[in-house]
Amino acid sequence: MKISLAEKSDKKDILRFYKAQHYSARFLGFDRCYFIKINDDIIASVMVSYIIENSEISLLHALVVNQTWQHQGLASQLISHVTKIHPSIVCFADEKLTNLYIKNQMVSIEENQFKHSLPEHLFVRFKSYQQKLPQLKVFRN
Repeated sequence: MKISLAEKSDKKDILRFYKAQHYSARFLGFDRCYFIKINDDIIASVMVSYIIENSEISLLHALVVNQTWQHQGLASQLISHVTKIHPSIVCFADEKLTNLYIKNQMVSIEENQFKHSLPEHLFVRFKSYQQKLPQLKVFRN
């Protein structure tokens, strides 16, 4: 299946996809969005955001696969694709997804290493997310 880089004209369709999947997603900053379509329907999508201009590290977020298409390797295809294009990616994900990220050559960063492994803007963002979702882990390629 072909992975496409979203253009500005795809933005509404992408946000509609996330809403249909009951996933709250928004574009964060200097974003790139990649998606997989079958016919005219988006079935999987991921966003990679450079939260601040000229950041060396990007944030992988909003990795969502339509429930009908789950367990067919689409999430792995998207992770593999974006980690080839973006050399330094961080992801905040539920610990239930550890195997997915490890299987896709990302490493888990231990909490005592966050401050040294993340730029300040991502560390602050992680800490704010972690208050609502204490089971979050940090992964990096």
